[in-house]
Amino acid sequence: MVAKVLTVKPSQMPRPVGQVARLLMRKRLAVAESLAGDLDDPEALHEFRVAMRRARSIEKAYRPYLADVVTRKLRRRLKAVVDATGAARDTEVQLARLAQRRVDPKPHHRPGFEWLQQRLEQRLEAEYAELRATLAERFRLVHKPLRGRLKAKRDEPRHSFAEVTAGLLLEASGDFAAHCANILADTSEEPLHIARISGKRLRYLLEPLVAALPDAVERVRKLKVLQELLGEIHDLQVFGMELAEASEQAGAARMRKLIELSLTQPLDAPELELARQQDERAGLMSLARELQTRQADLVEHLRARLRAGDAEELVAGVRLLARECARAGLTTEPEHGPPA
Repeated sequence: MVAKVLTVKPSQMPRPVGQVARLLMRKRLAVAESLAGDLDDPEALHEFRVAMRRARSIEKAYRPYLADVVTRKLRRRLKAVVDATGAARDTEVQLARLAQRRVDPKPHHRPGFEWLQQRLEQRLEAEYAELRATLAERFRLVHKPLRGRLKAKRDEPRHSFAEVTAGLLLEASGDFAAHCANILADTSEEPLHIARISGKRLRYLLEPLVAALPDAVERVRKLKVLQELLGEIHDLQVFGMELAEASEQAGAARMRKLIELSLTQPLDAPELELARQQDERAGLMSLARELQTRQADLVEHLRARLRAGDAEELVAGVRLLARECARAGLTTEPEHGPPA
């Protein structure tokens, strides 16, 4: 199943912004609805997550024009559904990275790898059980009222979708350029995180335009290159926090087991010697070093791209696209009939 990027037709660009924004939200929620009954399938869950994230991105971008449609209560419910799928996704990514590392482990790393895999698999099972039990109903509670509100006719503002989107593109691209510049000036993790979020906002504005504005395809492609770097760096940061927490729990559990065996077994008991040998810390420390090295390499690669002007080139292209977008809103008279 391929993620659906639902787009705006050229004829819709001059239409009132609220009308087109409601249509985009409605279509994305319809994709999510088609997947809501199959959320035990990891691929379906991924596509559901993507559809919901895109629906929420439309609401956030065009909020002033959707304020009478998406109430504060529905906005909170929409955010909660999106957030609910995030933990399972992080666990899946961590298990995939661990699987790559476990192909041929050193003997003294194996206990840590096996312990961590069991921990992540148990967590993922619990997260999926929670999603299967609650997510479809939580989605229904937000989709049922939203579907009707998104279909209802409204008094439309005079601004066209193209006009408003052109302004949003200029704003979002400027923010992204500033945050990318901060990555070169600040070596902490925060600028990377902020730039990643800013890049997602810009991409979600660009993707619906690829049918109406063909140049948007290339802008999305270039943005994805930077986004993938920022995304993997973020995943490594999250996994690093997981390893820090896991190491504390592994150490405490191992010490408890050693003490319990020491209280019940002689000092030369095979069980006690085996417990001493099964130290998870070596494997966890090995993973932590690899994550740190990989993250440093990715950050340096990202900074090299930024120093080479990748962000500036992208932003310049988006600004040209914003002008093209604004002109697209003037090609015909705005249509005030029902959306296609």
